[in-house]
Amino acid sequence: MFLRILFTTLTIPLLVSLWLTGKAYSYPGSDENMELPPSYSLVSNAVEPETTTTTAATALPTTQYQVNRGDTLFKIARDFEVDVNDLMAANGISDPRGLTIGQTLNVPSSGTAPATKTQPKIIKKVINTTLTAYTAGFESTGKKASHPMYGITFSGLKAKEGRTIAVDPAVIPLGSTVFIEGIGIRKAEDIGSAIRGSRIDVFMNDLSQAQEFGVKKNVKVYVLNRENI
Repeated sequence: MFLRILFTTLTIPLLVSLWLTGKAYSYPGSDENMELPPSYSLVSNAVEPETTTTTAATALPTTQYQVNRGDTLFKIARDFEVDVNDLMAANGISDPRGLTIGQTLNVPSSGTAPATKTQPKIIKKVINTTLTAYTAGFESTGKKASHPMYGITFSGLKAKEGRTIAVDPAVIPLGSTVFIEGIGIRKAEDIGSAIRGSRIDVFMNDLSQAQEFGVKKNVKVYVLNRENI
């Protein structure tokens, strides 16, 4: 009886221990298929080669200015925001007092003058203006939609957003094409009772946009030569 109890006490725990040990420390039989599953794949630290994009340089068209009465090299250089010496060098001028009315000057690129199309643009005048905006509505023109001249400019053309501006003809003659910094090319087609001196009214279709436009001061405007438009 004692031997049976001793056998049971020693043998059964030993067998259970061996069975548990085999379960806890089992290893695969080979090194095959030892890669991590896709959901646990390692993040690569390799740096992708940088892609360099080369942009071809675009040549800006030549800007030219036609000398007016009262112009000086200093004034022209200031208007175009270029150095006087650069302006003289670009035109082979040795004596800054030698300008003549109607003379055409090549103006070095400064990024401020209009760059449109590919042919040279001859600029007749550069002025600093105050910009406002107007519509064809009663608030701006005093005309209602039923008026026979509603939306018709002083020049007889129908006002068009993106083209029409109102000017003082004594400063910018009607029919002139201008380049307005920050806005682009516009045509002087209209006048207004409040448009005097170097002020310009930009035509817009929407009243809320015109009101939001507000008043913009010291905006540079280039009056272009009609022959080069």
